[in-house]
Amino acid sequence: MNKSLIAISIAAALAAPMANAAPKVYGKLNLSAESYKKDFEDVTKVDEDFTRMVSNASRFGVKGEDELTANLSAIYGIEWHVRADGDSGTDLSERNRFFGIKHQQFGTLKMGKYDTYMKLSQGEVDLFNDFAGDMEWTLAGENRINNVIGYESPKFMNTQINVMMQTQDAATAAKNGNSLSVVHNNEEMGLYLALASDMGIDGKSALFGARESDTLRLTASYKIADLTLNCIYGTSENITGKDAETSMLLGVAYKIDAITLKLQHSTAEADDEAKVGAGKSSERTMSSLGADYNITSKTKAFAWYTTREDVLKGAANDIEETILAVGMEHKF
Repeated sequence: MNKSLIAISIAAALAAPMANAAPKVYGKLNLSAESYKKDFEDVTKVDEDFTRMVSNASRFGVKGEDELTANLSAIYGIEWHVRADGDSGTDLSERNRFFGIKHQQFGTLKMGKYDTYMKLSQGEVDLFNDFAGDMEWTLAGENRINNVIGYESPKFMNTQINVMMQTQDAATAAKNGNSLSVVHNNEEMGLYLALASDMGIDGKSALFGARESDTLRLTASYKIADLTLNCIYGTSENITGKDAETSMLLGVAYKIDAITLKLQHSTAEADDEAKVGAGKSSERTMSSLGADYNITSKTKAFAWYTTREDVLKGAANDIEETILAVGMEHKF
């Protein structure tokens, strides 16, 4: 009897750390069938009108947290993009990946490649994230960057401070920016506020292409009952102080049982249109209307309609796109 108890105790002791170390596989498949139209004001260009299947940031990953001591844990995550529609191109391309140490009282230190803290500061405000209506078309700063070290503080009074530093990695490379955010998330009040900045980050702008930018973003969201109101204000300019742009996003979502209705509008404008090069964007406007139907907590059907207008410098250069989509998403 005693030998049996000892054997059971040893087995349990061995099983506990094994269970603790088990990684979690997760992901989502998101596909939409879309009717796409692109109209050129320039009569020398041919308008486009076709249907397409799109994989909207489908992905899978592995993540975990292993206890080292009573207060200290090792955390990790590796994530890949998947072309669920089968289109040609590189499958299993890189998304976020990191390794870090998490302390219960002092916060988390992470290293790797992952979204800047300014990008993460949007929370769930972008109602059409990963679709054609994704706010990255009109707001600068949706960047995932290499070679970073990040610190995430513990939450105090629903507030968290996050700081990221990018290593230079080569003596001749100057691309080593910083990102920081202060996020206040009071779920009980339905209030979400974030102030964030990317400094010297090499990444996306809305109107001036990829560049090293200084970008500032203020995000606010307020939920009352089944109604959610969202707002983002952002500015971005080249690190030399040139080619500045200002962006704004407004959104509203309303939940009716299993259905969520969504409406979002965003704009981006060059602060000094006179300095915009010929044929380059001086203003962008995007509006989206959609609905999600939550079949279960992990599976939903959706439909949305997006219009995008790109105003280019010069006569008869504007471009207008319209996209109508229906699709489904399943998370695992």
